[in-house]
Amino acid sequence: MSLSLKHIFIRLFISISIFVFTIYLTPNFYVSNLYILFISAFFVILIDYIISLITGIHDYPIGRGLVGFCSAVVIIYATQFFISGYSISLISSLIAASIYSITDYLLENERME
Repeated sequence: MSLSLKHIFIRLFISISIFVFTIYLTPNFYVSNLYILFISAFFVILIDYIISLITGIHDYPIGRGLVGFCSAVVIIYATQFFISGYSISLISSLIAASIYSITDYLLENERME
């Protein structure tokens, strides 16, 4: 899976939007400032991309569905251990991952050959 620059910006915008939406709707999701929000969104995209490269998870419909959701939960929850100023509960990461997975599924899988 290769990402074009356009696709990266779209995913970054979606990740930031999901985080902002989830921060306001869930009580256990905290991001200290806008800078941390951008870093955490980019971190989620980067880790998701690396997992996709290693496992090929997004190459199959089931990978973009259930498996993609499970990996998004783990990535969004684990981000708090790598980025200071970002904390999230497991329930909040489930909510964010469900929104993230749905939007990721709806995005076309752009390939560069």
